[in-house]
Amino acid sequence: MFECLLLQAEGLFNSAIFASDGHVLTGRVFSEGEGYQALLLDERRRIAFLIGDKRDESLYSVKKCGGNYVAAGHSGERSLLLIYNSTSGVISSFLGPEGILWQVSCEYAVGGLRENLWRLFIVEVAKRRGRAYSADNNIYAYSLAGTGGGYVVVGRVGEEGKYDGFILWTDPYMKPLKAIRSGWKENDYLRYTNGRWAAGRMEIGGDSEGFLVKLAGLESILYKRPGFDYFRFVSSDGLFIAGEGDGQNQVRKALLVHNRHGSLLGEGFSAVRFYDERSMNAYGYVYKEWRAYAFRLRHSHVESGFNYLTEHKPLKWKSLKLSAKRGSLELREQNFPVSEVAYTWEECGKLP
Repeated sequence: MFECLLLQAEGLFNSAIFASDGHVLTGRVFSEGEGYQALLLDERRRIAFLIGDKRDESLYSVKKCGGNYVAAGHSGERSLLLIYNSTSGVISSFLGPEGILWQVSCEYAVGGLRENLWRLFIVEVAKRRGRAYSADNNIYAYSLAGTGGGYVVVGRVGEEGKYDGFILWTDPYMKPLKAIRSGWKENDYLRYTNGRWAAGRMEIGGDSEGFLVKLAGLESILYKRPGFDYFRFVSSDGLFIAGEGDGQNQVRKALLVHNRHGSLLGEGFSAVRFYDERSMNAYGYVYKEWRAYAFRLRHSHVESGFNYLTEHKPLKWKSLKLSAKRGSLELREQNFPVSEVAYTWEECGKLP
């Protein structure tokens, strides 16, 4: 069942949930005529926090780290790191240089640093300091995961519209050890990794196919059907996938896939932005008429819909050279306004 987020305040529209970890969810909400604010929901305390001064703040990732939750995103054109203490309710925000942070662990956050070109940006959470790496063109990271002996990072590198997916392996201190890029002639990138698999999309003849890479052995698998597909999550066994795909009349829908069987869900334009394997909840946003609502799909499962044709794609991965940018980059504490708002989850189909 699709449940839509209703914030109990006037003029708050176009909300979205981008991540969760346990009972804390993050995303953004639009204040009509004023811009976006970062959104943090504490389901245990039953309160929503609006964070920022409406300069288009968003939070794309959150991670439970001891008694705190660490979240990452951006404020305007600057990278943003946030620490939330769920006991006291205190929120501390730290602004970095121009750029964006897409995903966070308890130790590191990754994203992009914006200069003349995008640089790979890695932030050490505890010290609130970052470092950057350049490639021969734009590069930034979408996701990271621990591998036992270090980390794996995925993202995209290249010219706008001609990106390659990249994979980077690091030591436990996020020092690069090996990096490769897909080298595919059209546009592709990797959006998520869990340490065993990476997921994203690959364009072939102007069509976008769902794309998985098994990191051990670099086995690449395309999920093919007519229309656009974009994978944003893959389970540790590689069988369950979430994201978005074209439905009838090329309208984008929330997408769930299990063992090559797919189903599209939601009204209007909708997308799964995150899937929580523990709760089996999918989160994202769905448009109803002219409003967008953050949604929660509880205990989601794949219904009968369509089947994919899978193709094992023998990609010729190329070596990717990274150059460390000298010096470190500090994220400084910023006193953002924080307001509390009550909320409810309502069945989306019953909304006007």
